[in-house]
Amino acid sequence: MADEIKYKGLTITDAERVKSKNFGEKQGTFSVKIPLPFEKTQIYAAVSRALGGASLNSIQAEDYEYTRMIVSLNFVITAHPDWWEGADKCPDDDFIFELWKFYLKCEEEFQKFLKKNS
Repeated sequence: MADEIKYKGLTITDAERVKSKNFGEKQGTFSVKIPLPFEKTQIYAAVSRALGGASLNSIQAEDYEYTRMIVSLNFVITAHPDWWEGADKCPDDDFIFELWKFYLKCEEEFQKFLKKNS
């Protein structure tokens, strides 16, 4: 498996890093993949590019967090219904926030899995 990683005696596969949820008949099923540290740096770089390299002091916290959410979702969503073209193209903020909460919950569960099993 290409993304299999070894960590403190654990072999971590996509089964531990990829989680799916059905958001209902209209929205459909989405899968997210928990990023590894080097992938998180790619997300951080993409957030910086999306903000035009502006200093964090010049941006309101909520604007930074919104940008981070959109960029992160575009990176971590690995499977989605045909209608989905990306978080940056979804006009429904409520649904984007639902996806974001799902991703954050999955990331938290992954960290708990690591602590429990290492």
